Amino acid sequence: MSASATTTVAVDDRHDHEAETYDAMAEWILATWSEDDYLIEPGPIPFANREHVDFLTDAIDQIRPLAGKRILEVGSGGGTLAVWLAHQGADVVGIDVSSGILEVARRRAAHSGVEDATRFIHTPIEEFDADGFAEARGGFDAIIGNNVVHHFDRDLAMSRLAALLRPGAIAVFCEPMLFVPEAIRAIRYSAPVARRFPPHTHTEDERSLNQGDLDIMRRHFRHVEWKPFQLTARLQNFVELSDRTWNRLESFDRRLLAAVPSSRRLCRMANITLGLPIAGATGPAADRIPPTADRTSSHRQETTS
Repeated sequence: MSASATTTVAVDDRHDHEAETYDAMAEWILATWSEDDYLIEPGPIPFANREHVDFLTDAIDQIRPLAGKRILEVGSGGGTLAVWLAHQGADVVGIDVSSGILEVARRRAAHSGVEDATRFIHTPIEEFDADGFAEARGGFDAIIGNNVVHHFDRDLAMSRLAALLRPGAIAVFCEPMLFVPEAIRAIRYSAPVARRFPPHTHTEDERSLNQGDLDIMRRHFRHVEWKPFQLTARLQNFVELSDRTWNRLESFDRRLLAAVPSSRRLCRMANITLGLPIAGATGPAADRIPPTADRTSSHRQETTS
C-alpha cells in the first residue's frame, strides 16, 4: 500500500467485508459459548495470546490511571478489553463495524457485572462523531485500539480521532508494521508466497502499516510516536514456536530494538501514540467528510512510557 493511497477499496465496501467476517465469528460464539465463557475478571489484563502481552501492557500503561476516565475503544470486538477497563473504574464506549460481535460484547459486560459502565455502538470510526452520536459528545480522556488501524481508511479515521480527543489526551494503537519497499510488500502478499506463508489477517482489505501511514497521522497530530516490538519474533508467522523459544526471542528483541536504532524499522508490531490534534488539519479526508464541531488543539501532552 503506497503512501498516497490508504485503501484499495471503497470505505463502505471495506466496512461490509469487515462486518461479514466478524458477524460470522459472532454467530458461532453466540451459539456455542456458555455463560462462563463470557466472564472477564477484574484482575490481570486478559491477553488474547502471548504475542499481545508486551505491547498491550505498554499501551495500557500509557493511558493509566484508568479509574474515572472516559475511554473509547475503537474496534472493540467482543468486548474483552472494554470490560476489563470498566472493571478498573473507567467509563468505556466501544465501537465496531460488526453488530454481531457487539452482541457478544454486551453479553460479556452483563455477565461480568459492568453493564452500566460500558456502551457498545455499531459504527465504524470513520463515521463516529459528535453530530451523529451522543456518546461522542464531550470527547474522551483516552482512546485505545488493538490491531485495528490497519483495517481503517487511515485519513478519515485520523480526522475523527483528532476530533474525539479531549485536550491533553492521547490515543494509543497496537499495530502490525511492515517498513519495507513497495516491491517487497508486493512479493510478500503475492499468491505464491501467501499460499505457503499466509498473512495473519482476518479480512481481505487489511494491510500492515508503513511510513506512509505515519505521514498521514502527522497531518492530523503534532505528536506521533511509535515504539517497536517483536523483531526475530516474526518467525511466529512461519513456524510454530514453543513458549520457551518465544520468550527468549522477545527478550532478545527488546534488547536489540533498544540498543540498535536501525533495527526499529524491522519490527513486527508497534505501539503508535497520537496526541496534540492539529486544528483544521487538511488532507484528502477534508473533502470527504463534514467538519466536526469541537475539534481542538491541545497544549499539553501526557507523559508516555
